[in-house]
Amino acid sequence: MEEDLKKLDELFDSIIEEIIHPEKAGTFVNPFVEEKVRSIAGLAESICLVTIKVSSDNMSAVCTVSSGGEQHKPFSADEIMRAASSAGVFCGIDEGAVNEMAEKQIINTPVTIAKGTPAVPGTNGRIKLKVNVGTAEAPSAVEKDTEVCHVLMPTPGRDGMDVRGHVLTAKAGTGTDIMIGEGLYKRGNRFYAETEGNFIVRDGKYCIVNEKIIDKNVDQSMGVVGFSGTIIINGNVSGRGVIRAGGSVIIHGNVSEAIVEAEKNIMIDGSSYESSIYASTGDIKGKEFTDCTLVAGEKITAEAIRGCTVKSVYGIDCLSGMGIITGGEIYCAGNISCILVGGREHAETRIVMGNHEEFSGELEKLSRKVTAIDGDMAKITAQVNEIHEREKEGTATLEDRSFLDAALRIRTQKAAEKVPLTERIKKLNDIIRLAEKATLSAKTMIYGGTILSIGEFTQIINADRPHATLKSNGSAIVMI
Repeated sequence: MEEDLKKLDELFDSIIEEIIHPEKAGTFVNPFVEEKVRSIAGLAESICLVTIKVSSDNMSAVCTVSSGGEQHKPFSADEIMRAASSAGVFCGIDEGAVNEMAEKQIINTPVTIAKGTPAVPGTNGRIKLKVNVGTAEAPSAVEKDTEVCHVLMPTPGRDGMDVRGHVLTAKAGTGTDIMIGEGLYKRGNRFYAETEGNFIVRDGKYCIVNEKIIDKNVDQSMGVVGFSGTIIINGNVSGRGVIRAGGSVIIHGNVSEAIVEAEKNIMIDGSSYESSIYASTGDIKGKEFTDCTLVAGEKITAEAIRGCTVKSVYGIDCLSGMGIITGGEIYCAGNISCILVGGREHAETRIVMGNHEEFSGELEKLSRKVTAIDGDMAKITAQVNEIHEREKEGTATLEDRSFLDAALRIRTQKAAEKVPLTERIKKLNDIIRLAEKATLSAKTMIYGGTILSIGEFTQIINADRPHATLKSNGSAIVMI
């Protein structure tokens, strides 16, 4: 036995650099010397071997204390911890499992002593509906200003860590591309019904629709077709038919000798002839308009405008199809883009652009109203503050408290009155800025016979001008 111990001492001396705590070598031996230890006669039962096995994904570590018998020198929890450290295991160690191994002297049985913390991916943004989505067969009716849904924001996730201390980066959640159609307005992350109607999904968009659908042609015999929401006509409108909508109008056909009026947008799939078409606050979109009166609070989009009287606030887009504007009178605060202006026969086409006097006058009036409201609110606030001071001093009267309630109500009303005014002021400022830079662009030709006014300047174009873009430079109309 003395000879075996001598051999063991020599072995320990040879591997002392690999053993962090050589004084414990009697019971703790690195795995790579296992075979050498086992080859020494008489030591199989007196010595135990601690091995740490780390999983391929570094998410767990298993400890096995092996010995040939029960007469080995007892091992401690500290020795297992040192073995784990030597194996590069630093995190997620289960001290309870380690202590239990040492207390019960568990040998020849694998025990999981460390587990990593997996990364927790973030949650994706999603839509939380407050109202059931309806269908054509089962509409979901909602009142005005009802909250219909809100957006739950994505979360970043929580990083993890493996048993070796490597950070496992969590995958962040992604946002949601909620598509909002007509009839909804947003406050923060919440969406509300702009008007009463049915909450549905149309073309992948959440919408509030208040619709009247007519599956036939409309003419004078039907009288005035009116509705508070959107009117959809699956046919033609002709023969002095009249359409009036508090929302939008969609016509899947042609319009001739008719009147079409909408508070919002007007969309016509076919062509329009000798008709009056008014979109108070929205766009007008159609294929061809001939000898019509067109008034749009926003933009007009068409393939051809012939002999029409047109008024468009934000601009005219005639870049598809023939893209022609010929004859008639065109009034537009913003830009006009088309392919052709006028015609080879040099028919007179009058275009007036960049005039914002009307909008400037309205802006001035609204600004005065807002200033007056601000003044009233400032006076009310000053009086409210005085009453609050008297309340602190204990000198407020019943009359003061009565006035305070009334003043707070009035101030709230004034603030509500101011909101639409400030929104309109912002819109007017946008229109004026657009008008100041108004430009007429014709990709192919501006024919002679065009009378063009931009801002304060008017120019009669007598000769054809190919590929022309004209605007005012402050002192004249120039071609660029």
